[in-house]
Amino acid sequence: MSLVLRRLFNLRRDQDDPDVIDADIRAGSIPVGANLWVLFFAILIASVGLNVNSTAVIIGAMLISPLMGPIMAIGYGAAVQDLKLIREAAQALGLFTAISLATSALYFWLSPLDQPGSELLARTTPTMWDVLIAAFGGGAGMVAATRKDVSNVLPGVAIATALMPPLCTAGFGLAHGRWDMFGGAAYLFLINGVFIAVSTLVITKILRLPLRGNLEPATRLRHRVVITVGILAVLVPSVWMGYRFVQVEVFNRGAARVAQQLQAQPEFNIVAYKMDEPTRTLSLTLLGRYDEARLKEMSDLLMSHEGLKDCKLVVRRAGDEPVDVGALRNQIKQDMDRTLVDQLRVADGRLKEVEGRVEQLLAAPEPATTQVDVASLGQEVRAQLPQVQALTLAYGQQVSAVEPPAAGASAPRKDAAVVVVERTRPLSAAQRSTLQRWLQVRLNQPEVQLLEQAAAVASGRR
Repeated sequence: MSLVLRRLFNLRRDQDDPDVIDADIRAGSIPVGANLWVLFFAILIASVGLNVNSTAVIIGAMLISPLMGPIMAIGYGAAVQDLKLIREAAQALGLFTAISLATSALYFWLSPLDQPGSELLARTTPTMWDVLIAAFGGGAGMVAATRKDVSNVLPGVAIATALMPPLCTAGFGLAHGRWDMFGGAAYLFLINGVFIAVSTLVITKILRLPLRGNLEPATRLRHRVVITVGILAVLVPSVWMGYRFVQVEVFNRGAARVAQQLQAQPEFNIVAYKMDEPTRTLSLTLLGRYDEARLKEMSDLLMSHEGLKDCKLVVRRAGDEPVDVGALRNQIKQDMDRTLVDQLRVADGRLKEVEGRVEQLLAAPEPATTQVDVASLGQEVRAQLPQVQALTLAYGQQVSAVEPPAAGASAPRKDAAVVVVERTRPLSAAQRSTLQRWLQVRLNQPEVQLLEQAAAVASGRR
């Protein structure tokens, strides 16, 4: 089993030549020429996308950004013990970062749109999950960079790790004096940069790429200590922020479920509710009279079930204190959205049922009327029976009127063909029987009703 897994996960199978890998990584960290121009345009595109809240534009900027090159070069240089490459890549990253911050800050300072949208705010609260994304993304990027064939992994890594948007967000904070946004975005950029470099180092070690330098044991130990301390310094705050993020989400969701279950009780006219995680408080606004003991009993039971035993319940009567109109409006909108979603689900189910019936009808064989030439049929009948002047063919479904269907069951039906012949004189019993059997074979119908009708006499022969 271990041999099978080793063969399946073997990274050396399509690995490129080590000298080619080395040259490619070094080329990506050079801060001159095309790389600087691409960086300048990419930072402007990302700034515009963040300013107008356009996800597609931001993704486009991340795809063309050259910021990942120096970061991967730092991790690669640490793995192959190339101090010169580390210094050059660090200088390139510093220059790239300075240009990005200056360009984005200048753009946001000139832009008339000075209110941060959701895309900007999303880059200000990094957590442990950003660490995982950066680590996994950096590993995938280094694996792709060491392959012989050009891979589509690198563009995906550039989008996932998101180096450019945090720098633009930091530029927004600089331009408008929002130091909270600047700090959060700069920390997110630091997380992404450090853990992309660490993943690059780890993958380089796994691939056993040849060393490009020879460090003394003391220098190597010093570098390991610096790397470890740096990783911990970046990791610990993100772990704490991730823990706090989870705590806030757990409290808000649990408190919202408690409020909604209380709201569903007809004895309590709850018109609004609000959660406050820092104070662990759930505030309810009620109309009319209510049983305080019953409300406390139910709320304690629900909170215990949701794991919110330390949550405090604050009850207000509508009119005693001013109601937060904005929160009330948002809650009404959420309730309406839930109602609309339920209605759409019902409508979608009915639509699917109708579509299924239509598909069944379309899949059913077409009636024979589309395959029978009535004019030719009339000529064939007239050739056998000259007294037949005209013929009418119709199809229908025959339903028994004598035996009604059972309760809940549909009436049994069967297809039948009706043929009406207009003749100058009545058909004999033998002619009628022969014609009916012939029509059953000719029309491929088990049931054929044959009706006779006297032919109309032309006015010139009266």
